[in-house]
Amino acid sequence: MKPIQRVAVIGLGALGACYADQIRRGDPSVTLYGIVRDPARSQREPVILNDRPLNIDYRSCRDLEGGPVDLILVTVKSYDLDKVISDMAPLVGEDTLILALLNGMTSEEALTQAFGPGHVLCSTVVGADTNREGRKIRCQSPGTLLFGEKDRQSSPAVQRLEEFFRRCSVPARWAPDILYHMWSKFLVNAGFNQTSTVYQLTYGQFRENREAMELMRSAQREVIALANRCGVPLDEDTITQWERTLAALSPDGRSSMLQDYWTGRPLETNILGDYVCRLGEKLGVPTPINARLNARIKQMERDRDAGKGGADGEGDLSSAEKSPVATPKKIASLIRIDIIKRKYKAGDKLVEKNLAEQYGASRSSIRTALQILSGEGLIITHPNGRREVVEFSERQVKNLYDFRWMIENRALELALEKSGSVYPKLAEVLGVIESCCASSPETVDWYDLDVRFHRALVASAENIFLSNAWESNAEIFYTLMNFNTLTGYSERYAMEFFEKHRRIYELLLSGDRGCLAQLETHILDAESIANSVLECFGREG
Repeated sequence: MKPIQRVAVIGLGALGACYADQIRRGDPSVTLYGIVRDPARSQREPVILNDRPLNIDYRSCRDLEGGPVDLILVTVKSYDLDKVISDMAPLVGEDTLILALLNGMTSEEALTQAFGPGHVLCSTVVGADTNREGRKIRCQSPGTLLFGEKDRQSSPAVQRLEEFFRRCSVPARWAPDILYHMWSKFLVNAGFNQTSTVYQLTYGQFRENREAMELMRSAQREVIALANRCGVPLDEDTITQWERTLAALSPDGRSSMLQDYWTGRPLETNILGDYVCRLGEKLGVPTPINARLNARIKQMERDRDAGKGGADGEGDLSSAEKSPVATPKKIASLIRIDIIKRKYKAGDKLVEKNLAEQYGASRSSIRTALQILSGEGLIITHPNGRREVVEFSERQVKNLYDFRWMIENRALELALEKSGSVYPKLAEVLGVIESCCASSPETVDWYDLDVRFHRALVASAENIFLSNAWESNAEIFYTLMNFNTLTGYSERYAMEFFEKHRRIYELLLSGDRGCLAQLETHILDAESIANSVLECFGREG
């Protein structure tokens, strides 16, 4: 059995740098290459790992001398994998082994298709606690590298890797049940990476955020269902084991997706939310939570790249990176969700001090959040300053949608009086909806588009008081719609969504008062959905 002596680590991000350093220090006789895009720059300005420069031989695939290597560790982002596969071909010889330390479940398949099953082993890393800012990397723990064959056998390739990692003192081991570990890691990535990015929370903040923890668990249960359908026995204990790991991670650490979001890099939605949704559709397993998280993250990424700031559209990226705390708007959103889900009961007291501790925010931020909710009628403030939750029942839903109908009906009547208008704001939103229907319907946040359409409809009346009245409850409309996980994200739903809104616009454009009846039907449907949501939460309670 030929020993592993020539090693290439492709991609010197946080994890790649940690393992390159482990190999370099563990066995200096190993010929180690760090494969990067710009070797000259990396030689001048090497990666700084735990405050020390990572001084290794930086190369590109094309200028690596000596022919194929014995082992390739691929640690790039998933969206770079296709290009890496093309570039790394000269490094793959008859005896070359390949381990992909990427997020997701698709990299082994892509590498196997390119180089054949004899070269690629399944692998994953568990327990890593690493973060990267620019060229500086902090590694609290490299975790444990698990590897193995899909058929659970201890093949010559497995034995070869075992000998190499033992010789280099790298924390790694053969895992006969490697598919279980890969799915367990994927459960973490799909649930935690996505949820922590939507809420923009570090490890420590995430552990203290009840809503984020519950949403993560819901997303992870969908992955459990997928794994079970694929014959992998994940269960609730898998979530519990991850939460024990989360409890031990450094409070200031962050998920790889959140780190990428804050530093302006592309996000790996292709192998997380997209993959969960595709596999769910293929296997007939519902994945509404992952679909909503995925759609929200894509919208956040678009907003960020367009310069609109963070998830709330407040502030710029630099301020979010320096202080990823909950804003009053986000705090109000979390409390609003708890009220609608009846985790807060009618008459429950909301105490600023307790809420400030719960959300890691200042009391002034909590006070602003409670003022938002008070304006929406979800809490009441007594003369002595005590704040209590107002019951959110079917009666409140009827009052809310009656109010919405009055506002939008009056706005539509005023718009009808403006003969010859083309209503540019409505046309713009309708164009976005049509474009989304033609691209990827399963990833679109239809609820956000619905709110944008009706906001534009009210704005078309050019009456600031109507717009302000509508905006005062827009967040409740959006929250209720987001709870509707029964509606599919299929192409058929996309076209029905487009046609329903197009019909209102075209009738308005032609001056046909039939648009009022269309709007009333639309709002009554929304009210019915809201009541079904409340009924569902009532059963859960």
